[in-house]
Amino acid sequence: MGCHLIGCDGRSSLGRRFLCDISRGYEKVPINCVNGVDNEPYPGNFKYIPDNCVTSLVNINKDITHLQHCSCTDDCSSSTCTCGQLSLQCWYDSGRLLLDFCQQDPPVLFECNHACSCWRTCKNRVVQNGLRVRLQLFKTEKMGWGVRVMQDVPQGTFICEYVGEIITDTEANTRENDSFLFTLNDKVDDIHCIDARLFGNIGRFINHLCEPNLLPVKVFTMHQDLRFPRIAFFSSRAIKAGDQIGFDYGDHYWMVKSKYFSCECGSPKCRYDFGSLTSMTTS
Repeated sequence: MGCHLIGCDGRSSLGRRFLCDISRGYEKVPINCVNGVDNEPYPGNFKYIPDNCVTSLVNINKDITHLQHCSCTDDCSSSTCTCGQLSLQCWYDSGRLLLDFCQQDPPVLFECNHACSCWRTCKNRVVQNGLRVRLQLFKTEKMGWGVRVMQDVPQGTFICEYVGEIITDTEANTRENDSFLFTLNDKVDDIHCIDARLFGNIGRFINHLCEPNLLPVKVFTMHQDLRFPRIAFFSSRAIKAGDQIGFDYGDHYWMVKSKYFSCECGSPKCRYDFGSLTSMTTS
């Protein structure tokens, strides 16, 4: 029998607190939790969900007849795969992004979908296959809770999604806590966000790093409504087992949050420590 969240809370001789799987079995790979810093318990003030959810009147076009799809009868290795062409080319090789994938301006990825003629195991299906990398939720010394990998990860590996509640920009403006908002698309008139405060996955705990090792990429799998991409995190470089993972939250985030706290990433290239934030807000 698998090890689940309930009844799996314990302490080692070092005083660490462990939880065996914060996803409660919803992920293919269990995600444990450890706190070797203080006595703060697991942050259970949210509901773990493996996929985005909708709790308000958000209409996502999931009509299968509207899907552009491929007619491949193999593993989509051909350059003529329609789904690959939607992404400019198929950017996956052996389940990872190609090394020449543009990180400065990542292309939107269109994976094969259930209207395609190809096999479910084709090369153009990665994010939809779910989490495969061993991750751990842990208490950091200065950044609250964080996430680290428990195995060596090559560049271009899919790590996890940013999952939560899909809401309108109008709804986002009414919410008191904006710490877990991720804007889906600011290049369209109809702006939506993911709010992972009350409903979310392991992605809600990923911290900002001024030298990030994760790259957020917009991906479409089971629908192609351009207002609602999935946000997938891929490793932007090789990551060693035990390293914390993080992405760049960006200037806008820090312009808002700098009045409350500064970055604690500890990097010699930190752009948002107290001194840097002071110059940002006064310039």
